Amino acid sequence: MPAIHHLGWAVRSIDVAREHFETALGLEFRGEERHPDVRVAFFGAGLVTVELLEPLGDKTDVGMFIAARGEGIHHLALKVDDVAAALADAPRNGFVPVDAAPHRGSRGTVVGMVDPRRPDGVLIQYVQEP
Repeated sequence: MPAIHHLGWAVRSIDVAREHFETALGLEFRGEERHPDVRVAFFGAGLVTVELLEPLGDKTDVGMFIAARGEGIHHLALKVDDVAAALADAPRNGFVPVDAAPHRGSRGTVVGMVDPRRPDGVLIQYVQEP
């Protein structure tokens, strides 16, 4: 049974959203990374971790998600031992792979995304730690 690794939360601006996550929710800022299409900030530790996802363009995956659905939970990340195996097994569990193969994620992880094809629009990300 996979464990929850983190929640991915799409926001228009990390700088604007940061106070809410630090002050109102009490999640400590743990750093950030920049990828080609998204800026990611990390909050919390232990059982409660959130990654804020700020799109670096309107035509990026996160930018289009916000345009269609607004800010909010983008994905639920599950910790797995083998992302490639989880992606291969996804159709058997009713998921549609978004990623054809695992790829590099934040903080040295390997990740892969699947779509459960649910009306809520929340994607599932498999995360394999180094």
